[in-house]
Amino acid sequence: MQVKPKTPRGIWALRAVTVAIAIIVIAAVGTVAYSAYEDYTAVRSEFAGGSSPAIAQVVRNGNSETVSLNISFANRGLYTLNVSVSCTYPDSNVVCQPAAVSVDPGQQGTLHFMMTVADLAEYQSSSDQTINGTVHVEMQPFVSLSIGTDFSSAVSGGSG
Repeated sequence: MQVKPKTPRGIWALRAVTVAIAIIVIAAVGTVAYSAYEDYTAVRSEFAGGSSPAIAQVVRNGNSETVSLNISFANRGLYTLNVSVSCTYPDSNVVCQPAAVSVDPGQQGTLHFMMTVADLAEYQSSSDQTINGTVHVEMQPFVSLSIGTDFSSAVSGGSG
């Protein structure tokens, strides 16, 4: 008769720890995915004309122009949501006032972004009409996403 050797207690402890870690990872990934989906649908609905749609406004004053964007959105996810918008241009003719908002779960936040072109004639005659914009979205502490775009289409006579 053959005797089956006993599994040491240390092995059982390692197996229990492995199972616990797997459950924690699955729960974390699930909550992050849920939060990302909820936040994405909330922000998307505002741009698509939800209950308080994004408001973009262009104000021309003589030879200058100001473009502003106000967007209100709810954080329907489980983690704090940070959103920021900024832009850069090679000279001082285009000035961007960067905007950022941090919205806790279950709260409402509003982002106010403004870009001013001091001299439209100079901007339109420039060989480089690209206004490099960056939208940064972060779901603390798990996910961070930066999207680069060209904001020149928002300016009258812009190349975008």
